[in-house]
Amino acid sequence: MTRSLSQQDISAKDKVIVCLVVLFTAIAMTLEFYWIVHNQEMENRTDILARAIMLFWPADRTFRLPGYSVEKAFTLAIEMGNTLITPWLSAFLIWAVLKRRPYRYALQLVIATYTCYGTLLYYSVAHISGYVIFERKSVGIFLLFYFVNFPWIAAYGWMGWDAYRAIARQRA
Repeated sequence: MTRSLSQQDISAKDKVIVCLVVLFTAIAMTLEFYWIVHNQEMENRTDILARAIMLFWPADRTFRLPGYSVEKAFTLAIEMGNTLITPWLSAFLIWAVLKRRPYRYALQLVIATYTCYGTLLYYSVAHISGYVIFERKSVGIFLLFYFVNFPWIAAYGWMGWDAYRAIARQRA
């Protein structure tokens, strides 16, 4: 018996893309959403999600302090987009990948582009401000700041490049 197109296995590359999207969506819907809801009271929280976020405090004090400084407002805006918009688009992307919809690469490119852009903006604002969000300036904190956020640039950069190549191939 032959299997229909929808029953065929997806490629290894597409499995990796789906897994990465699921991973980043899970982070958005747990840690990042938790912080959005509780951002004004983080220093008083002791549950497991607060403790996980606490590990990043030295690299970005806006995740700890109450109020709405310019730095915190920027981080909050980036995280709200990542938490309230991206999961819906990501679910649509996963569906499009699994169903082999032709617009999947355009959607993948859009999500990858704005995610990389948002992460690069986060890096840039921190750098231009002289890293005012850091608790103190040390090699360890610089590494924490850059390496914790780097997976979004690396993964979505690769997904964007994959989408670009697929779109370019279709146009050739």
